[in-house]
Amino acid sequence: MVKKIWHFIGLPDPDENTERKKIANTTKKSRINPPIEELKKEEVKKDTQTTLPTNKINWDGPITPKGEPFHDLGVNQTSRNNILPSKALRYVTPNSMNRLPIEPMASRLYQGDVVIVDLSVMVHMESQQRACRQSLRQLSSERRIPIFSLDNKDNLLMMPGKNIQIDVTKYDLI
Repeated sequence: MVKKIWHFIGLPDPDENTERKKIANTTKKSRINPPIEELKKEEVKKDTQTTLPTNKINWDGPITPKGEPFHDLGVNQTSRNNILPSKALRYVTPNSMNRLPIEPMASRLYQGDVVIVDLSVMVHMESQQRACRQSLRQLSSERRIPIFSLDNKDNLLMMPGKNIQIDVTKYDLI
C-alpha cells in the first residue's frame, strides 16, 4: 500500500478528516432531543460550575469579570526567540515549460532543505517525465545527492539536503 505524502511528512490526511466530519454529522442528526428534565439538570450543573474557584497560578495577563484568565488571540505577541529555521521542506513541480529548476534546487539542497519533486502533474507526458528524471539523476551523480522514490510509479521523488539523514533500513522507500 502506497502511503500518501501527508503520512510521510507526519501530518494528518485531510481526506480522512472530511470522512470523520461526515460520520460525526450523521450521528448528530440521528440523535433524539433529550427531555426537558435532563436539560434543567444540565443548567443546574453549569450554574454550580461557575461558582467554583478558579486557579490563577502564574497568570499575569488580563482576567475576565468572573476571574478567569483571558487569552486575547488578537494581540500580536512576538516571541523572544526570533530565530528563523535554517532548513525547510520544499515541494517542487515542473514549471510551465515542463522543466525543473535544477540550479535553485541544488542551492537549497546544500543549505539543508529537503526537496520533494512531484512529476504526477505530467501524467500524460511520459517522455517529459523521463527527461526530468534524467536531469535529477544527473544532479544526483554530480553532487552526490541521493534520490528516493516515494511511490511505485516514480512520480514523487525525494532528495535530502545537507546533513539530513534518512534511515533506509527502518522505512521502506520504494
